[in-house]
Amino acid sequence: MNPKIRIMGTLFGGMLLVASLAMPIAMAQKQLKSQKNFRVVTDGVFYRSGQMTLPGIQRMVHEHGFRTVVTLRDSYVPGEPSPDLAEETWCRTQEIQYLRLSPMAWEPVQPGGEAPVTANIKKYLGVLNKPESYPILVHCFAGIHRTGAYTAIYRMEKEGWPLDRALDEMRILGYDRIEEEKDILGFLRDFKPGLLSPKASIP
Repeated sequence: MNPKIRIMGTLFGGMLLVASLAMPIAMAQKQLKSQKNFRVVTDGVFYRSGQMTLPGIQRMVHEHGFRTVVTLRDSYVPGEPSPDLAEETWCRTQEIQYLRLSPMAWEPVQPGGEAPVTANIKKYLGVLNKPESYPILVHCFAGIHRTGAYTAIYRMEKEGWPLDRALDEMRILGYDRIEEEKDILGFLRDFKPGLLSPKASIP
């Protein structure tokens, strides 16, 4: 065989190999972005994620039938559009309940007072207590920290998990510095299921 032909064949084969490896990686990266950190917490009931793309959340709604989306992101940053405005607009057109709980402090401003985030938790529990809210998706930006804390509250309030088990799940899913964040850890340790909202059954 002509050496030039052999070289060209080798190069072409190498290019095909690189392309065959690159395509799955590119597809995985696209899926990671569109369905950022999407996880099933309790199938058919509760799900969690980071900020998905609009096509990503549309696909997840199609697959899992969310009736409620809880976003833990700020609604507005000066000079910038809402980070999930397209998601909120689309959900409302689909008659999906959309609850925004902007970040608030997890520890009291004054000793012995109520942590500002308590107002968010009461709204959140109000949604959790309504059977018609389910299935629910909860998300923040990364789907690890705020989402992890709110998922832990769901686990304790609605599924009866002990604190240690809920904290272990947070760590396993990426919240590896919870011990350093005394405010959130303190709130979760003080959280008493049924105290902030009446208990109610879920589907």
